Amino acid sequence: MGRWVAWTVTGYALLLMRRNSRIARIYSLAVAPEHRQIGMARTLLACTESVAMASGRNRIRLEVREDNTAALRLYTSVGYRPFDRIASYYEAAPPQVDRTAAIRMEKPL
Repeated sequence: MGRWVAWTVTGYALLLMRRNSRIARIYSLAVAPEHRQIGMARTLLACTESVAMASGRNRIRLEVREDNTAALRLYTSVGYRPFDRIASYYEAAPPQVDRTAAIRMEKPL
């Protein structure tokens, strides 16, 4: 799913659904910086949740960087709850040396 403005992708969500699983996973979600704070991420989340429900999934999960407070706040505000933490999940971006942990979140559908 994506959002386009003047033939430019301004945001997208990539949803994974495995056969024989009732759990969907948001693999990636991004919004261009100049299009943030206008509800686009909420809309993309709602779309992925609708597709997952229509496909028979009863839960949806995602991972988010532990230091991404804006995303954590957004996901919590729309009903996602943390259920796990994975240490050293994300690659370190120079000049950082340490890898960043991920928070796994889930929402019932």
